[in-house]
Amino acid sequence: MNIKTDPMQGGFTLDDILRDTLDSTYIDDAYYAKLRHDMVEWDGKGTLLSEAERHIYEALITEENWLLDRRAFERWYQLYSRKCVYWVPAVGDLPDPVRADPQRQVTIAFDDRRRLGDRIVWLRTGVAYSQLPPSYTSHISTAFVRMPSENKSEVKVRSQFLIQEMRAGHEIQTFSGWMGHVFVEEDGITKIDRKVVCLLDAPRSHHNMTFLL
Repeated sequence: MNIKTDPMQGGFTLDDILRDTLDSTYIDDAYYAKLRHDMVEWDGKGTLLSEAERHIYEALITEENWLLDRRAFERWYQLYSRKCVYWVPAVGDLPDPVRADPQRQVTIAFDDRRRLGDRIVWLRTGVAYSQLPPSYTSHISTAFVRMPSENKSEVKVRSQFLIQEMRAGHEIQTFSGWMGHVFVEEDGITKIDRKVVCLLDAPRSHHNMTFLL
């Protein structure tokens, strides 16, 4: 199968991503417990980011949005830690550690690093039916606040978002809600460790969610 490459990948190739897919064993009971605890902390009272925090965390979320909108998936993948999760719950009125529990509840997406790699390779094949024609997106994020966290080695940032998705020949879809990003330091670089996307209309049926939010 011919897999298309991305000229914007910046030296990070699909072969690099495929190597990541060979082993991913970190999603266990303890990890699920951490995600449930995240939901408790997302419900806290946030504080506005300082100027220094904006230059790090808001800037990284803005870069993530830009890369997704440019379909630069290989470079986007590099923003994430080695033990990351991209999670889109299928319930509304969040945060709620019980109703959103990905260990027991259906999700729209729940991707560890291996599954994220699979998704990117699948998107690059050029033959994925649900992405013919491909989706193009516009991400807008605002209202960034830093959330209190018991884990001092992590930084939690919550924001509001608006995403529009367009595929040629299809109606434009609009998605809104809030996102939670958990940042960690890995090899001296700030990485996204966990990302939760809480859609305002998550319980409703969605036409096509095979693109990245």
